[in-house]
Amino acid sequence: MSGYVPNNRNVKEVPPAKPYNGNFDQQAPRPLESPTASQPECLVGMRFIWSNGELLAPSIPYRLAPDQGAAIQGSLDARGGFVQSLKANCYQAQLLADLDVDSEVASARAELQSALDDILLAERAEADRLNRQQAERNALSNALHTHLAFGKGFFLGAWGLVKTAKEISDLITPFNNVWNMLASAWKTKVSPPDSWYSSFLKNYSAAQHEELVEALGFDPANISREQVAQVYETACFIYDDSPSQQILSRFAVAFAKAQNIEEVAEFGGGAVFELVLAALLIVFTGGIGLAARGGTSIRHVGALKRLGNALQRLSRALKNAKIKLKGRGQGRGTIAQTVEVPKPKEIPAERLAVPLIRDWSHLTLSQRHFPHKVSIPKKTGNTMYTVPPEVVGKDLQEIHQAGDKIRTGETFKTSSGRVFGIHEQSLHPISGPGTVNISSAEYNILVTAKKKGMASARQSLDVMTRKGIFTAEQNAVTSKLLNLMQERGIQ
Repeated sequence: MSGYVPNNRNVKEVPPAKPYNGNFDQQAPRPLESPTASQPECLVGMRFIWSNGELLAPSIPYRLAPDQGAAIQGSLDARGGFVQSLKANCYQAQLLADLDVDSEVASARAELQSALDDILLAERAEADRLNRQQAERNALSNALHTHLAFGKGFFLGAWGLVKTAKEISDLITPFNNVWNMLASAWKTKVSPPDSWYSSFLKNYSAAQHEELVEALGFDPANISREQVAQVYETACFIYDDSPSQQILSRFAVAFAKAQNIEEVAEFGGGAVFELVLAALLIVFTGGIGLAARGGTSIRHVGALKRLGNALQRLSRALKNAKIKLKGRGQGRGTIAQTVEVPKPKEIPAERLAVPLIRDWSHLTLSQRHFPHKVSIPKKTGNTMYTVPPEVVGKDLQEIHQAGDKIRTGETFKTSSGRVFGIHEQSLHPISGPGTVNISSAEYNILVTAKKKGMASARQSLDVMTRKGIFTAEQNAVTSKLLNLMQERGIQ
């Protein structure tokens, strides 16, 4: 013998037989030994994309809840999805399951409202000073200050980013170009891993960016092309939210009226973009680096920084709310699926343009309404000045400077209380202090004084009064006008 002992430790022993029960046909079955059958696993794969094909950002938390067993928590991978194995047949997936998006949005809206209230408070505090400055502005700057429509330069002008027609003109082409590129890139379908940002940057050159930023009065070194895209995305999510849009609309109307602007244009998407653009440029730069225009001064810088931060927070909250609402899926067994989250639509464009400014500096005073300058009477009556031309000249100067600010239709009302009408290129008095309305007959007495002398005119006045053609009041008014003519050298 070799001495070899076989290793039989893995050999299973035969189980002991149960005692014989005496009945050969009714023996208990022997148990069969086999592996325990395991529950089959299912493989779950989900990918989340925006409606333009862009992947949702990685690291967004998700919860995968099977119909049996504990839920699985995780975060989206770089491909905007996840893959998990489950020992369950049915399951549900939810993004941002533990985030209270309703409270987050409500808090962000409240912060936005508070920031806007601060700006209104500062604007109203400056109302008296602005009114005093209004008289010192020329007609062009007055028009720029009051007639830039919402979405067409209003907030850029009101907050000091543009101040003159030339600055608006310099801004038109680069502003409208970038607007079109942003809108086009936002709604363009992309294929992963591309994003709307990359689509925008392919078409928006560094030279175009520099032209835009300099036209807005900032140093291009302080603002990137990506930040311009960020402005547009922020504006799109806010414009898509009706309550937020209403908050901004109410603010815009109140802000305009704080500057004594009563005719308020419709507040739309262009205004949202412009307001967000102005506020976020301040956030990005800290309000510094305004080297392109040297002395540009932006109003309410501190409040605008707070507004910009509030707008960014609100945009993030609204984005999360949309992701949670639509970022969910369910399935049964092994399956791969794509969940699409609708993206806000692009903002309707408002074309930036130099505002139409009506210049009233060409208007002159009609001379026939001064007693010593009478000519041909009107059959319907005439309005005459009882104050010197030098006094009325101040009204003319005010109309030249204030223009549309004091205009209603085809009439102007100056600070003196006098109302003037327009006929062709001249102004004539309608009513107010220092004016009087007379009939054609009374006007003819003044014409007589100019042509035939003062004595003849007074004689005609006495005759017409004795005959009852003129009342005592008409006699007194006409006599006063004759005296004014005499003071001006009519004998």
